[in-house]
This record gives sequence, C-alpha cells and structure tokens, in this order.
Amino acid sequence: MDTVGIVLAGGLSSRFGSPKAFAQKDGRFYYEIAHQALRSVSTQVVVVGRPEHRERFDSKMDVMMDSEEFMGCGPLAGIYSAMMAYPAERYVILPCDMPYMTPEVMESLVECDTGDNDVVAVEFEGVQHPLVAVFHPRMRDIIRRSLEQGQYSVMKLLAQVHVRWIQGSDVTANAPDVFRNLNTPE
Repeated sequence: MDTVGIVLAGGLSSRFGSPKAFAQKDGRFYYEIAHQALRSVSTQVVVVGRPEHRERFDSKMDVMMDSEEFMGCGPLAGIYSAMMAYPAERYVILPCDMPYMTPEVMESLVECDTGDNDVVAVEFEGVQHPLVAVFHPRMRDIIRRSLEQGQYSVMKLLAQVHVRWIQGSDVTANAPDVFRNLNTPE
C-alpha cells in the first residue's frame, strides 16, 4: 500500500521555549527521530515545518510548509498540506515532540489499520493522541472543510468521523515513555 509519513514539526513550541523540532535526544533532533520512526512504514516521508525554519532541516529530507491558504492554522493545516502535495492510499502522522517513538511502534500502529476507519489513533491511560495516527485519504476533504470553517481542533474534527482508538499498551510495552510528548526541555 502506498503510504506517506507526515512529521508535524511546525508547532510554535511556546511552552517549550524553543522549536521542539530542533531539541535533541542522544545527539539527534526530535524531527529526525520522528522521520526515522515513519521511514519503516512509509514509501515517502515529508516533514511539515515553519517557513522561518526551512533551512534548519536536513536538506536530504522532503520538507514543506503549510499551503498558503492555511498557513499557520495548526496541525490540521500541516496534515492537509501534505495530503495535497503527496497523494497516497494512507497517511501515517507523527508529531516531532515524542522523542521516544520507535519504528516498531509505528509498524504496530499501521498493522491495526484495516482501511475500514477514517482514522486509527492511539490512546494511553485515558489520554488520546490524535496525531499519532493513520489517516485515510478521504480525510483530506473533511479537513479542508474544517479549515475553511475556521475549526482547527483535531479532537473536534475526529469527533465527527469514524476513529478506531488503539491502546498504547497494545503497540508497545514501553507506552509510558513512548506516548509522552514533551512540552518543556526538562
């Protein structure tokens, strides 16, 4: 199946204090860790970032910005922009602020995608992670309508579609670390 991986690396990182995409774990940038995790499940991986950071990303990676009409409208804009630029049979989404993510976890998540759902996403200990997910291409038009209406909340959008929530502990024994997104450098 033709699968595109989308690394979301364009957040404002206001609580973090600096762009999370360029924070490091074990000498690797967070966006690089996300990119590697997606490479095992995707025929193509694209990093969606902010225009002012374009030159900071690895020049060997496919890097893009939000489409002009939805520039800066949050993660849905990044997902939509990548879907428009890279047609595929499915999209595997991963934010850059989960530096404990592994290729094996993403492989397990993709195995849960039967194609019957609009989205397959992760939930762990009552916390939903809507951006650790597999999106069906039919979501592109649904996301566009949401963005056009000024509705940028991922959770509100997912409440309107068929989502299969996968328990984080079903895709990794290390769920407490893997599904922790980092909002402060500490």
